[in-house]
Amino acid sequence: MKTGRCLLALLSCLCLVITSQPASAQHGSGPVSILEGLVVGVTEGDRITINCLGNEIPVRLYGVAAPQTVKIDKFTGWYKTGQPYAEDAFRALSTKVLHQQVRVEIWDVVVLKKGDPKGLAVAVVYQDGRNINLEMLSEGWGWVYRKSMNSVDLPHYLAAEKLARARKNGLWLQDNPVAPWHFEPRLRAAVRKPA
Repeated sequence: MKTGRCLLALLSCLCLVITSQPASAQHGSGPVSILEGLVVGVTEGDRITINCLGNEIPVRLYGVAAPQTVKIDKFTGWYKTGQPYAEDAFRALSTKVLHQQVRVEIWDVVVLKKGDPKGLAVAVVYQDGRNINLEMLSEGWGWVYRKSMNSVDLPHYLAAEKLARARKNGLWLQDNPVAPWHFEPRLRAAVRKPA
């Protein structure tokens, strides 16, 4: 986590920083930093990339776990299966934020792979004052991801998910949707077309 926070400090210096707190800020005491940028990519129903003054920053939506999409290895053609509603969640997030200016309140930075120079910012994303994280949950495009959530935000996120469940929005149309942390993708060989 310390390495991730150092990376965040560097990104914060390079980007338009609206407000910031020391990197030692703990969950519940406020975001580590707040940035503004243009969304240049959506990779999953809970992951985006923003461009902030020429720097691309990968962002995962704080408190949201969207269904996993299909993963394809471009070199081997092998792929891992995705979950139902993953593409729908991807499209919903894309419609909301792709090519839009957003405000990103970063709560944490995680390093996904040892030696990876880039960290993944875990953040609340706002577009025109709307909390995109809560919208994705209330529309049924994900589960509340409780890991690292603070006690102040958790009830709001749980209420948004509960609303989606009650209304059978999005993935809650399924009888027993499987959360991403319980989903085990199957490795498959790509079907090759005859020449």
